[in-house]
Amino acid sequence: MPHGRARLTAFLQLLLAGVAQGCVYALVALGFVLIYKATETVNFAQGDLMMLGAFFAFTASVALGWPYWATILFALGVMAVVGMLVERIVLRPVLGYPQFTVVMITIGVGYVMRGIVTMVPGWGTDTYQIR
Repeated sequence: MPHGRARLTAFLQLLLAGVAQGCVYALVALGFVLIYKATETVNFAQGDLMMLGAFFAFTASVALGWPYWATILFALGVMAVVGMLVERIVLRPVLGYPQFTVVMITIGVGYVMRGIVTMVPGWGTDTYQIR
């Protein structure tokens, strides 16, 4: 049985990890709200876009050995370009179509991104950690 100090340390670590995870969930929810308010459609590819950004950050951090701040800037830059390409090539041509069409397209974009991630060597479906 851990002593008082070890229990306090474990409690604080779990508390901070839980707060950090809650902040991530809040950011995801805020993203859904912002996208819905701006476009009046639900984007089901949002989670897959976040996953793709995380894999770019993972690649820069682990495979390229970049520092943490450069990793984040790299992932933000690449995902800004990916987001613009998805909007211009996939979503813009269906503006004016029924809302269901846009929802189905975002689901399809999500499937495509998951497929791409599983095909890239070094990414796959395993769980990774950015250090």
